[in-house]
Amino acid sequence: MSFQSVSPLKSRLLAATSAVALVAATAAWAAGTAGMLDASFGAGEEDGTPAGVVSTSLGDGDDVANGLALAEDGKLIVVGNRYNGQSNDIVLVKYTADGSFDAGFGVGNEDGTPDGVVNISLGDGNDFGTAAAVQADGKVVVVGFHEEGSSTNMVVLRVNVDGTLDQSFGTADDGTENGIVNISLGDGNDIARDVAIQADGKIVIAGDSVSADGSSNVIVARLNADGSADDSFGVSEDGTPNGFVSTSLGEGNDFATALTLQADGMIVVAGYHEEGSSTNIAVSRYDAAGVLDQAFGTAEDGTENGIVNVSLGDGNDIARDVAVQADGKIVVVGDSVTADGSSNVILARLNTDGAADDSFGVAEDGTPNGFVSTSLGEGNDFATGVALQADGKIVVGGYHQEGDSTNIAVLRYETDGALDQGFGTADDGTENGIVNISLGDGDDMANGVAVQGDRLIVLAGTTAAADGSKNIAVLRLTAE
Repeated sequence: MSFQSVSPLKSRLLAATSAVALVAATAAWAAGTAGMLDASFGAGEEDGTPAGVVSTSLGDGDDVANGLALAEDGKLIVVGNRYNGQSNDIVLVKYTADGSFDAGFGVGNEDGTPDGVVNISLGDGNDFGTAAAVQADGKVVVVGFHEEGSSTNMVVLRVNVDGTLDQSFGTADDGTENGIVNISLGDGNDIARDVAIQADGKIVIAGDSVSADGSSNVIVARLNADGSADDSFGVSEDGTPNGFVSTSLGEGNDFATALTLQADGMIVVAGYHEEGSSTNIAVSRYDAAGVLDQAFGTAEDGTENGIVNVSLGDGNDIARDVAVQADGKIVVVGDSVTADGSSNVILARLNTDGAADDSFGVAEDGTPNGFVSTSLGEGNDFATGVALQADGKIVVGGYHQEGDSTNIAVLRYETDGALDQGFGTADDGTENGIVNISLGDGDDMANGVAVQGDRLIVLAGTTAAADGSKNIAVLRLTAE
């Protein structure tokens, strides 16, 4: 299989001059400034964090948020993993609109976790929750993976509004209890990394699986509403069962990190492909039957239709999240290693046919249109999530390496790819359009971002506790 490639780029650097500890700087921001910590969230928490931030410890070990989903009632659902003293369990935490635990979720836990928390162990070994999606009926679908001996299996589970496992889901005789689906596609590692719910209630999953030759392929799967594999999806003669599509982008390993659904039912998957000693951003699109969309990525360069492969230089380029605008254009975020060896945040926009959008990221610095490279200062910068505002502005979450530690980073771009000069305008030395958040001396990272209504931006990730362990961190910022 061959590839569609973009010529190596000269990075467009939008350097921020310094980081800022928001614990001290919050007061410097005027009320109503976009990018300010929301004082109505997490107010009065006795966790040492400022208003606008909630730090959650569920025990003595590491507690990590890997994903974030919004419920229609304004509540927040965080998915990740919790160390129980021997291994990691999947954990769900549900917060109310003010940042407190939802007392109607995960009530009466026998594992010592408080109400508002659901802890799920799938057996011996480690379990990790990577992403969650909320159905129209309020049930929550969670994906991740479970260690099974020397390999890992994909896991899909569904909980009711109160956090109990949904007994109508995953009822197959596969050794798991009802509410859980355990998927093994072979002897290697199978990992589910993202999930979305179709309008008809079917569940779409993206991840990766080690094939018979030892390399990793992109996996897209679709389950029926009851958790069974959808036999109408991915019908092929490639050895994978119906309900699953395995895509190789060429020699080497391929990984899917994120997916999103278009209004027309198309499935867009983002990730990366190993190309020699480096990696390239990869975006693929599938139709409702699981077939690569022949109208996407059709450049006459020998690449397979349905796939766009983007090289921004000689280093590693990785896509970590993807979203689709109302006009059908595709927004991709991730990071790219620049000529000096450091990593920058990368924001790209593709037209509906997979070509780079020439109206986006227009600059006079030699970079091709369609791409924006943002440096937050010395060190490495990573983008982990993207969310779109109703007005078309693009919100990116991630983190910035600051010396020996990392800070949470939030960036907002205009519809043309320029940093939003009305966001993060505190007189703290940072460039407008960027908010850099330090919650202490250790590592702070955002792993998920969402836009809540028209006024709020929510992030979930981790923060370092005083004892060096990790706590779940949830932050809310003003969007206007």
